[in-house]
Amino acid sequence: MACYIVFLGIHYRIHMQIQLWRRRNKENTKHNLYIRYRVNQNRAKVETLKLWEWINPTDNIQTQHNISVKKAYKEILRRTKDDLENNRIKINIEKKRKQTFKEDFIGYSDIDNKEAIYKFILSQEEDVDNRYTSELNRSYLIKIKEKIEFNISEKKIKSTTASKYWSDFKKGLRKLHQKKLFEYPNLESIKNSGEKREKIILSAKELSNLNNIKSKKLEHIKNAFIFSSVSGIKVRELTKMKWSNIKKEKKGEYTLSYKTKRRRLSLEVRNIMGKRKTDKRQIFSLPTNESARSKIFNKMIKEAGLNKKIKMSDAIHTFAYNLYNETKNIYLISAHLGHKSIEITKSKYDYMEEESYLIKNNILRDKGYINNKFKSRSLFKKGILLSDK
Repeated sequence: MACYIVFLGIHYRIHMQIQLWRRRNKENTKHNLYIRYRVNQNRAKVETLKLWEWINPTDNIQTQHNISVKKAYKEILRRTKDDLENNRIKINIEKKRKQTFKEDFIGYSDIDNKEAIYKFILSQEEDVDNRYTSELNRSYLIKIKEKIEFNISEKKIKSTTASKYWSDFKKGLRKLHQKKLFEYPNLESIKNSGEKREKIILSAKELSNLNNIKSKKLEHIKNAFIFSSVSGIKVRELTKMKWSNIKKEKKGEYTLSYKTKRRRLSLEVRNIMGKRKTDKRQIFSLPTNESARSKIFNKMIKEAGLNKKIKMSDAIHTFAYNLYNETKNIYLISAHLGHKSIEITKSKYDYMEEESYLIKNNILRDKGYINNKFKSRSLFKKGILLSDK
């Protein structure tokens, strides 16, 4: 159809196609609908219709929804074509910009250390320097990711460094997506190379140093870490827990119930959480974003003057170490940590074994007895110690 468009401030009469454009959602259940004004391959404009339809309707309600939406978008397309033919509206179409990826990433990604991040990606894929932003697609980016993972396996680059740069690189791509300079394809993180990090067990003195931090900004991360070290619940899980998960018992003790986890808390441990808030409030007000949470955690470690290599997961390792030293009960620890068997616990903590506990409690009299004792029945069911029931 012939109509007028505006390009660089000048009105042109050209032939244009008006098309309905569908795009699947992430769950692959719906189509979001758009109207597309197409002049040629390099000149087009897309606008949302703010409508969606089911891809495969499964019941009468969904079918009726699709019928109603079809009537709506047909009428919108008809009116738009009529308005264009009668010059009641004009479409402003700009030619596709062509800029190198380097120019866009350095100029518009708005992230810290972007020059170093780009330099790292360039060291893995030299061709990226010659690419336009429009040429970067999912398959090309996955190829870069696979090169990084290969170089990690060959020990040419460190896993931690590569993972951090790749994560920041994805943030930069998402920034370009927000500015409509690039369409971000959902990319996975760098696969773990299998390198085992040395676990750090915090001493009572180190935990005391943490507890003595006075900064209000670090209060919640401090309390969450200390609570994790005495409860065996990961800091990541604590960020999701609300006050409704804490119940006061008749004897004055408290119980924490969250999903499959259930912990009895002494008054001393309960006090780590601070004053009770409304049921809907989080117990520990921490960022849900892992990167933001890590930054606050690292500030806390620095403030306390502790080993910079300490990670949030070391709270769990500290809990496991202290409880094992006190009880020698690998079954109890395995159940607390949600492991399906003690073999998983052993693989994580090679200093733990079951025989000492079994001999101490007159369950095991010789090394062959354990094989017969528990031969026909598992001690665990979905991470819960059966004897606790």
